Amino acid sequence: MAQKIHTFSLDLTMKLMNEISKVDRFDASWDIIEKREGITLKQLKAIATVRSVGASTRIEGSKMTDAEVENLIENLKIAKLEERDEQEVAGYFAALDEIGESYNDIEITEGNIKNLHNILMQYCEKDEWHKGRYKQVSNAVEATHPDGTKQIIFKTAEPGFETEEGMRKLFEWYNSDTETLQIIKDALFVYDFLSIHPFQDGNGRLSRLLGTLLLMKHGYTWIQYVSFEHEIENRKAEYYKVLMQTQRQRPGEKVDEWVVFFLDCMMNIQGQLMEKLKTKNSAAYLGSKEKNILSYIESHPGCKSGEISKKLSIPLPTVKKILTAMVDTRVIIKSGAGAGTNYHIETSSPVKTDLVFKLSNEEIRKGFTLRNQEHQIQIKKIVLVPLFEWTKPDDWAGKLLMQGINFRVRGITTKGTFESMYSLMSFNNPFLFQPVFNLANPINLPMSIVDRKPNHGEYPIRMVVELEFSVPKIDFDVLFVYDEEGS
Repeated sequence: MAQKIHTFSLDLTMKLMNEISKVDRFDASWDIIEKREGITLKQLKAIATVRSVGASTRIEGSKMTDAEVENLIENLKIAKLEERDEQEVAGYFAALDEIGESYNDIEITEGNIKNLHNILMQYCEKDEWHKGRYKQVSNAVEATHPDGTKQIIFKTAEPGFETEEGMRKLFEWYNSDTETLQIIKDALFVYDFLSIHPFQDGNGRLSRLLGTLLLMKHGYTWIQYVSFEHEIENRKAEYYKVLMQTQRQRPGEKVDEWVVFFLDCMMNIQGQLMEKLKTKNSAAYLGSKEKNILSYIESHPGCKSGEISKKLSIPLPTVKKILTAMVDTRVIIKSGAGAGTNYHIETSSPVKTDLVFKLSNEEIRKGFTLRNQEHQIQIKKIVLVPLFEWTKPDDWAGKLLMQGINFRVRGITTKGTFESMYSLMSFNNPFLFQPVFNLANPINLPMSIVDRKPNHGEYPIRMVVELEFSVPKIDFDVLFVYDEEGS
């Protein structure tokens, strides 16, 4: 049964409560882990800070890599900060540092949120006119695509009374609600803040900072040792999709999908944190040079021996000898060959299951970028949504046959392009009363298309799934259900 929380509706299902329980069980054991892993956590926090700053600014369109972010942070006192990306990185780092130092003392009030916005925007001269103040001009939530184009995700509160009243009610609810579970309150505060979009610019970045602040204030202090922002960046399309679909129902929207997404992100980064601690512990026997090399590889995945030698001022023959020993003992993983040989840390990648994308007359293709050899997608089910009334399989199976609906899958690698064509009719079972096709042989990307496991040098690989049909307009939406592993 749906429960009203603030202005929202939420079904506190058994599945949702189980996910909350999993997050909180981890949190309950964190004190013991924190005391045991003191030195290791300092190293992880430094790495997580760089990843969080880089990821959160890239979500909004920054082009700076983690290595560039790290270099800027290390030289912040002498940096000129002439570029917009550099100014945003410096501001995000300052705000994140303020939260890390003072989260217990920062109450959730209008004045404190405006102050955080002022810190976030302090290095951007073009934002001087609006930093620390609510918006004066209408804005909207936009997604920035890799090619630089923007897409409006949803409308936001109008400036003036609507924004000010929305924020007043948000603070009033958050600080007075004593019945809602805290983690749900935190997730919904972030969501409503994004929906109102109270500042002229910087709302996305500030929302992620607020998520960290709220979680740390209420006991989830482990969040500072792993990057929530990096998880969002890896799931950027899903993040925008959930926001858009939930926002469409505003006001009085059901927020189940957003809360589930928020909790799933938390569970994923919990797993990542434990994997990092396990890797660190397995390397406890290493000497000082080995530990320095391991830390460098962890924060610079894909680095090469020459780079490690130069950055750490260790002779190249010594570096190569240490790397060989660490590969043999599975402390690190070696990829590539010859001049392309590089190193990274082995981690188990979480599998995201039952994800869906839709192809239709309006949107006939979907693209994925597979970043490395661990990143795979498995299409396991196809669901047809007839755009007409039907009562028996013949009604839709006949249309499907006549409209000649196929889909083509292309894999674009650094070494060439591969592709395969599939007919929907080849998966069709006209004796089923629902047009749902479970694939007996799932389509594994990229292996099903390339017909082998691509080598390291062929990544990143761009996968494109595209509908093709023999009529001007088809009478179906086509949903693809898939699992995704790695990132």
